[in-house]
Amino acid sequence: MSIGRGTHGETETVFDWLVLLLAVALAGIHVYLGVVADERQFFVVAGVFVVGILLFFTEYWRATVYLLAAVYVATLGVLWLLGGTEYERVGLVTGAISTAFLGLAVYLFVRESGAE
Repeated sequence: MSIGRGTHGETETVFDWLVLLLAVALAGIHVYLGVVADERQFFVVAGVFVVGILLFFTEYWRATVYLLAAVYVATLGVLWLLGGTEYERVGLVTGAISTAFLGLAVYLFVRESGAE
């Protein structure tokens, strides 16, 4: 099934769907943190993930979005570390999911951009 890819004719692989599932999980975790901690910035972070998820299903999706997502997730990890690792348990779970997301996003960027 091909949906809104930058290069027509490409089809999604299990890796595309897995990175999408990880993005949904990360958005959900940040919504949870926004509710529990009553801090708006977590809702903003979740919103960015939701925008990325929606963008995946449009014709505007390009391989570079994978790279932007990887940089975004890495930046969030650094901010968490510099912020004193607040919400440690949830942060560690988020870190594990983010690490998988980061690796997969970089792999998909390389694969789709033809930079192999």
